[in-house]
Order: sequence, then C-alpha cells, then structure tokens
Amino acid sequence: SSSRFFVVPTQARMGIGSKNASATPMVTGVGILLLVLTFLPFVYTLPYYVNMILQASSVVYIGAHLSIPGTQTNAETGEEEDKPALEIMSRRDVLKFPIMGSCVLFGLYVIFKFYKDLANMLLGLYFTGLGVLALAGLVAPFLQPLLPKSKKLTTLWDFDVPMLGLVQFNGVDVLSTILCSGVGYVYYTTHHWCTNNLFGVSFGIRGIELLSLGSYVNGAILLCGLFIYDIFWVFGTDVMVTVAKSFQAPIKLVFPRDWSAPVGQQFSMLGLGDIVIPGLFIALLLRWDVTRQKAAGKAVSESCKVYFNAQFVAYILGLVTTVVFMTWFKTAQPALLYLVPAALGASLVTALARGEISELVTMKEEGEEEEPQEAVKDKKKN
Repeated sequence: SSSRFFVVPTQARMGIGSKNASATPMVTGVGILLLVLTFLPFVYTLPYYVNMILQASSVVYIGAHLSIPGTQTNAETGEEEDKPALEIMSRRDVLKFPIMGSCVLFGLYVIFKFYKDLANMLLGLYFTGLGVLALAGLVAPFLQPLLPKSKKLTTLWDFDVPMLGLVQFNGVDVLSTILCSGVGYVYYTTHHWCTNNLFGVSFGIRGIELLSLGSYVNGAILLCGLFIYDIFWVFGTDVMVTVAKSFQAPIKLVFPRDWSAPVGQQFSMLGLGDIVIPGLFIALLLRWDVTRQKAAGKAVSESCKVYFNAQFVAYILGLVTTVVFMTWFKTAQPALLYLVPAALGASLVTALARGEISELVTMKEEGEEEEPQEAVKDKKKN
C-alpha cells in the first residue's frame, strides 16, 4: 500500500514549483503552526497529548484542503491549469486493504524477530528516499519564489522509469530534493525524532492530498475493515506494538513527553495510519461540500463546509478520547477504535439532521473506478 501513497510522479501530481490555488491563507497559517509545533520541543516541551492532537489535526486539515480540485499556476509557462486528478481507490482496493495490511504487518513482525538490523537498514533506506521526495514536494513551492527566474529551473524533463512510469521534474525539484537530502542523511544516521516527524508529516499531507476513496461507501468499508484490523492486532496480539517499536522508519509521529524519563519512555507515538486513513475520509467529504457548493453556483466559503467541519471536530474528539483511555489504562490504544465511530457517526448524524442520508450514501467522486465489465461477465458465467 505504500506505493499508492508515496511512490508517485511528484511533478505530475502536485505541480511542484507551481502555485497551488488550494493553498489559502488559512491553509498557510495551519502549515506555519505545524512547522512551529515540529520544532517547539527544542525550546519548550508541550504536553505530548496537546502536541499530538494539534499536529495530527493540522496534517489532516492541510492535506484535505490541498486535495480540493482547482487550478494551479504552471511554473514553466505561467499559465493557469487544472490540478492533476487524484488517484482513486476502487472497491477491490478498499476490500483488499485490511487483508494486505495484515499480511505486511505480520511479515514485518516475523522479519524483525530474526533479521531486525538488516530489515531496518534496507527499509530505512527505502523510506528515507521516499521521505526526501515527499518533503521536497512540500518545500519546492516555497523555494521557487526565492530563486531567479530562469527557464533552466522551470523547464520540465520527462523520464520513463521502470515500475514507476512517467516521472516529470524541473530544476526547482532537483534543488529542493538536494536540500531535503540533508534531512534524509540526518534521519538515516541518527533517527532523530525531529527529522522523523518532518518525513512523517510530509507522508501524511501527500497521502491525503493525492489519494481519493472514490465514494462514501468505499470510505465506510475501509474504515470498518481497518477498525477490526486495528483492534485485533493491538488487543489480540503483540504484533502491532512490537513492529511500531522495532520499525525504524518515519511511519509514525513521535512526541517528546519527558526528557528526564528513562530511554524508551521519553516519547509517545501516533501511527500515520491514524492520520491518513481518517484524513482521506475527511478530505472526501470536504471535496463533496465544495463540489455541491460550486454546482449550486455559489462561492465556496468556510460556512459551506458542513460535513468537513463536523468530521474535523469529530476527529479531534476521537484523538482526545484515545489519549484519555491511553492515560487511564496506561497502555497502547488502537486509535481507530475511537476515530472510526467518530468519523462514521459524525457524517451520518450530519446527513440525518440535513435530510441527506440518501445523497450521502450514494455519493461518488467523478472517475471512481468500477469493476471491469469482463470481470462481471465472467462472474455471472461461473
């Protein structure tokens, strides 16, 4: 599943070095807050639960708003162009996700039992490389205005890479990647919590920004499947916690809690899945809010984001509930145990209050992948 989130032709997906019309002043403000929270523990340690809730909700807010269809300014031509379409998950993808995730998780558990150092070395290299690219994708739009205007920096180069397909980049992308490689080096050699979070935040924002669940039903199926997945692997076995503690890769955010505590108790963590999965669902409903507003010929404003606002508040309350039970039981909690009911409950209650249950459950995004007709015919024959 990592490739669906992160191994994406960067330029083709975001328009690196281009001005993104979805990056409103509010999104920029939340981005600044996120950056401050990332570096704040160097000078002042917030209560870990405050930092966790603020950072996770900021990633969701930014990623969801960057996923809104719209236009961007092409860095090479200076002309407005449509943002690239999102990668849409099919029903088959959604159904396979918890099963494939379980296979990968248990596979990692077995590997770490016997080849922990080797696995961390190889997987660390892989995720460090992905982290550099993800972070570069966020840095490049801010780097471009600081550079001299030159065609050498904005001209696109196309390369057909095996297994990845067409990859496009320009000089700004190259400079951004070189700068972010320094972060990659520090992360790989020290696994410092700050560089881990820089990559983790980048993964979270890019994942939510680039991927679509396709429909409300797809989102509900995925959330329910991962609800069971999370409970089983956290409460039923030691697999999830063991992998999370053994896996030295930026697949989680870590939050300093007490520098004087023994090693191993100085940080709390939140898996990226607890940010990206609910974030995809929240982004789906935000795009639905915006699409319906535009279809009615009205200007998009904060007041029109009814389902998004309900979902966003529910996500924060779900995180608060997770922290409360984690503190109460003094043990790791599967965050999706609280986040999934919050997400589904908030959407259904909002739709019920507005008399839109039917519209909600039948909602699909344009371009949702359907099962091929040939496959349907084959099933009927069998």
